[in-house]
Amino acid sequence: MEILLAVMCSGGLFYSVFFGDTDVIAEAAARSAGDAVSLWMTVAAAMMFWSGLMRVADKAGLVDKVCRGVRPVLGRLMPDVPRDSPAMRAAALNVTSNLLGLGNAALPFGISAMKRLTGSGCSRRTLAVFVLLNTASIQLIPMNIIMLRTSAGSTSPSDCVLPILVNSLAALICGLLMTMLLYGGERNGTVHGVGAAADSDSADGRSL
Repeated sequence: MEILLAVMCSGGLFYSVFFGDTDVIAEAAARSAGDAVSLWMTVAAAMMFWSGLMRVADKAGLVDKVCRGVRPVLGRLMPDVPRDSPAMRAAALNVTSNLLGLGNAALPFGISAMKRLTGSGCSRRTLAVFVLLNTASIQLIPMNIIMLRTSAGSTSPSDCVLPILVNSLAALICGLLMTMLLYGGERNGTVHGVGAAADSDSADGRSL
């Protein structure tokens, strides 16, 4: 891909030099740079607003209430993870952030949940289900797409909500079916990660 882009850019540059269109190239480059900065500022401002709103909701306890509603569903999908464990809370926060379309806010929760799940020695099926939930998560409010459509001048930027909801729901159902087919009712084959290894090392050190 990098080679293809380099060839295309070089070809356009050579064409403009040999055929006297350098002014057009310079104007397009300046205009594109301005559009990129404008888009970045628009998206960054919206992201800061929604991230701050998410923080306020977290402080007010609204996020915990949503998480409590999500935990029973996650408990059925990941039965070997205790519902009151830090791993389940991080997973619930990740799913909640994705539901609200805040992918950037969901990222740290997803990393934390994966570390805790790996360290808890859960099954490979549970890890696969969480990765699926994080990747094909249902978005009730796809804020990033709405922001991009708004910045592009769309007259109805929220028209994408229903198609995205249907698409993400279909992807999630198909992914869950494939996960159940591949892993079935797996209870063995647990994954021991860094956290579990560290605990075992510390236990060995105490025994010595």
